[in-house]
Amino acid sequence: MKILYAVFPMALLLSSCGNGPPVRENSVMVVKEVRIPKIEPLVARFARHTWLDYRENLKAGWKRIEIMNESSGMIHRELKPDEFEELSRWGEKVVVLGQSDGLTNPNYVSGIEKVATNYDASIYRAYPGPNSNTFAAHLIREVDGISATLDHNAVGKEWGFHLGRTTGGGGCEIQTPLAGLALGVKEGIEISLLGFSGGISFYPPALKIPILPPLPRW
Repeated sequence: MKILYAVFPMALLLSSCGNGPPVRENSVMVVKEVRIPKIEPLVARFARHTWLDYRENLKAGWKRIEIMNESSGMIHRELKPDEFEELSRWGEKVVVLGQSDGLTNPNYVSGIEKVATNYDASIYRAYPGPNSNTFAAHLIREVDGISATLDHNAVGKEWGFHLGRTTGGGGCEIQTPLAGLALGVKEGIEISLLGFSGGISFYPPALKIPILPPLPRW
């Protein structure tokens, strides 16, 4: 336990250094993440929460689809003016993981709605899943034209059985609830075991250790 209490504060400090690319003006789908807020138990604060913001066209307002917790169910709502551009959420920095102009899939809106309709959000487990990251990863895999490499501490992203492309779109993976392996251009080599992931990424180069943020965190 003494080791855990020494590691967690260090992880929290380092994880505050991450940055993502700015949102492009022509983007219509944006995958975002934020660190679990400080109001949650200490042992959970290393984890990440992932969601998708999208709009029907460049002139339309933004919408958000996510599962926040066990009592929220699936949240599918229109964002308030300027809410999309907020740089923080729950007091934590918002990081952009991926974005798309939608040109490779003109039917992305119906694709998102189809996934939302067919997804069972009645079962939620913060650990090991299914949870908010399980849904986000499923959404990214199922909707053509969007890709994003989820943080290795996005607990739940590898929940369930999956054989196919990675969420980053440049690799392949095999996942089970117990263990899994992902190989990709952006993911690098990532091994998951009992809901925790770690490995080495090549783009950008980083060492991914469970609980800790990627080192260095770009």
